[in-house]
Amino acid sequence: MNAGEGMTAPLRQREFRLLFSAQLVSNLGDWLDYLALAVLVAYVWEYGPAALAALAVVIAVPYIFVAPLAGVFVDRWPKRAVMIGADLARAAAVLGLVFAPNLGVLLVLVALKTTFATLFNPAEQTAIRLLVPESQLHAANALSQLVVQSTKVIGPAIGGLLVAATGPRTAFAVDAGTFVASAAILTRLRPLHVPAVEAEPGEELEEAAGGYRRELREGFAYILGRRALVVAIGSFSAAVFLLLAFDALSPLAFKELGVGRAVFGLAIGAIGLGGVLGAVAVGRYGGGVNPFIVMGGAKIVIGGLVALLGGALLGDLDAPPAVWVPVLLVIGLASAGVLVSAPTIIQLETPPRLMGRVSTTATSIPTGFQMFAPIAGAALAEWQSVGFVFAVAGGGLAVLGLIVLVLRPPVGVGVSGGGVAADEVFVAGAEAPAETTAVRR
Repeated sequence: MNAGEGMTAPLRQREFRLLFSAQLVSNLGDWLDYLALAVLVAYVWEYGPAALAALAVVIAVPYIFVAPLAGVFVDRWPKRAVMIGADLARAAAVLGLVFAPNLGVLLVLVALKTTFATLFNPAEQTAIRLLVPESQLHAANALSQLVVQSTKVIGPAIGGLLVAATGPRTAFAVDAGTFVASAAILTRLRPLHVPAVEAEPGEELEEAAGGYRRELREGFAYILGRRALVVAIGSFSAAVFLLLAFDALSPLAFKELGVGRAVFGLAIGAIGLGGVLGAVAVGRYGGGVNPFIVMGGAKIVIGGLVALLGGALLGDLDAPPAVWVPVLLVIGLASAGVLVSAPTIIQLETPPRLMGRVSTTATSIPTGFQMFAPIAGAALAEWQSVGFVFAVAGGGLAVLGLIVLVLRPPVGVGVSGGGVAADEVFVAGAEAPAETTAVRR
């Protein structure tokens, strides 16, 4: 990060402040929504594990199957209009949850909400790519991760009080209101323009009926042609699989370690607090460093600590339960290194005109791994033990981090459209910062 810059540098720009404010409002509502869904399904309607599993599936499926297809349209359509439209559509879907009479209707509405999110998220990533100087992309992603981690802590707490006082359907109405508020904030954003790319000599940019398929293939081909993108997406997907293989078994693991309910609550809270502190630390000190170094180092730390938990379980370690709270705090801290570095790499490696296709693919692949990881972890635990799963997954994650550190390809080298001129960013021609492509080795 350049001298004089810091984690808050992107907030000095009006347009990014608007994006950041919209994310803060809608993310807070999402966590109210998440808690309310769980309460309505499990406590009010008294459904069992199958219904909760179905809820998890309808949240994940659009990211796996719809997102890569939606990326083409996100790259074609005006980014501000996509974000506003997706926010209003999600508001309508969530408002429908207030009146959902049964589980079937609820699942359809949740699937619709997630489908519209597959349009919003890549449009937001493209907007960040256009608006934020490349030297500040790391800080911008750290700020976004700070919002995610903070609302993950605050949202359920507020949601719990709201649900307890008025019931889960009120929380849905509040969440719908947050999407409307987000859309209202984004209407103040100036229309963005992705500069057209001229065709190479002898090449035509076709707009015929086969254009959609060509554009879809172009996105996949671009990813495969960029070593940094292949390493980032592949290693992140593998990390998601390893993390979620043991994550669902955490209550059983801590029960075996003698951790009671009260300390377990503190332990889970420590992960969230660690995520907040980690986002601040990575945003402040991680700029100017090859993000693969941050990502690889973070995976080694997380993997080593998870393997330590596995060893404690396998060895029946007799340790005070509270000792695991700081361990989870450090795991939360390190997780920010992965969650901030991954989108930074994708943004630096991708020209603005391809951000929709690349970012949706980068989301869909790890989401696919996410669906099968808990099943694999549970099966492995049944075959061996919970401690075995923690030890194997933690060790695998540490090895994965070491591989990333060894490979660590340079980021942002030769990316076309990396430095977008200020008068090309806004349709209205308003001033915006621009920089040439940064090279991080």
